[in-house]
Amino acid sequence: MSQLPGRRAALTQARKVRPATAIGVGAPLLTLVALLVQAPADTQHDTARRAPQAQALTSADLFCPASGKGPVRLASVAEQGAGAVTRRLPGTSRRTPVPLRAGGTATVDDSSAMLVRASDALAPGLMGARLGAPQPSARECAAPGGVRWFVGAGAGAAHLSTLTLANPDGGPAVADVRVWSTDGELQEIESRGLTIGGGQVSTLALESLAPNAHELAVRVVVTRGRLASSMSDQFGKVGEALHTDGLAAGSVPARHQVLPGLTRTANSRVLTLVNPGASEARVTVRVAGAHSTFAPAGVAEIHVPAGRVVVTDLGAALRKLTAGEDLSLVVDATEPVAAGLRATVAGDLLQHPALQLRTGRTGSVVPRTGTSSLVLAAGDHAGTVRVRWDDRHESVVRIAAGTTRAIAAPKGARWVLVDATVPVAGVIRTQAKKGAALLPLRPLVTHLLVPSVRPAWPPS
Repeated sequence: MSQLPGRRAALTQARKVRPATAIGVGAPLLTLVALLVQAPADTQHDTARRAPQAQALTSADLFCPASGKGPVRLASVAEQGAGAVTRRLPGTSRRTPVPLRAGGTATVDDSSAMLVRASDALAPGLMGARLGAPQPSARECAAPGGVRWFVGAGAGAAHLSTLTLANPDGGPAVADVRVWSTDGELQEIESRGLTIGGGQVSTLALESLAPNAHELAVRVVVTRGRLASSMSDQFGKVGEALHTDGLAAGSVPARHQVLPGLTRTANSRVLTLVNPGASEARVTVRVAGAHSTFAPAGVAEIHVPAGRVVVTDLGAALRKLTAGEDLSLVVDATEPVAAGLRATVAGDLLQHPALQLRTGRTGSVVPRTGTSSLVLAAGDHAGTVRVRWDDRHESVVRIAAGTTRAIAAPKGARWVLVDATVPVAGVIRTQAKKGAALLPLRPLVTHLLVPSVRPAWPPS
């Protein structure tokens, strides 16, 4: 019987398996095997969590804002060691050496804005401020930070504030700026995703965001890179020359706020509160004096609606109290709020930021004009505080719980270092016939926390 041509070849040809068929059959089998050999849930390995490692700080940056009032004073509270300090103008790459040594100070006679960098042993404890004369003036050089609050700003005809963002690094940085007013948070403003190029400084006049808004609170959140945030404030009467002062960044919203260092005399005092939360806050105001904390007469409970700014005049209530002793303002709230106090002293503008109570080392430079004092406010615990002025004067003082302690600065003092065993908040307060100035004590960063990152290997 004859066969059809090619039939035997077709029957004897090797059968081939298509790739799609192999994958369709093999994948379920591999999955089944993996499930069968998988360890039970109660025997699976949990990778150990390792705490971040502390490393000594080897580089520190400051931004000193521009001003025509006076030079910049830089200080190092490092006890010993070598390092270098340089400065450069924003938008340039050329760095100029600054002759600053450990434990010393250096003066830079330049009214331009500048980016300052310290390395090696001079990085921990780098401080700076722009100081003015003959009228007391002091505006701190700001360090980069992730979140900054400025309470008591304005954008009205007689109250103008300008926010400055400085990028000390080579790559771009991005920030989101939120603004609250007495009418609520300003939603329809172009203040999100602000990009500042490497080594650049950007200024933002608040009147461009919220025209005719006289009382504002501003929060800056850095979402990429690093930025140093600084605020300049102008305040006065319509038709008259406005007075200028730096509006220092204050504490984040909290239920307990302290504003240390009220001046003995002032023409006016206005407390600004912002409640960024979703529930109304009830706020009580007290003062911490030389012997105790008490409620001043004539100051009622303040109600701060959710998402709003509230302004309260405290001038009359505090006038007689401050004339007799050194006081600090204490703010307690049922919901987290941020606070700031604006005062005028002999016609000069003075801003009091709210500060966080903390232990450990804090410091500041000391203005060169007027009579300066270190003013400390204690929390709920009594304890000792070690105070060092430059490398020449050192003392240990005791501070009672809930009180304010003022310590006169030695003549010629250039910087102060405070080491507290109990939580305190402090400022350097300078007073003269023509006005006053205030510099907050900031924590000294000496170490960085580096996260421990490694692969999660299974146990052998």
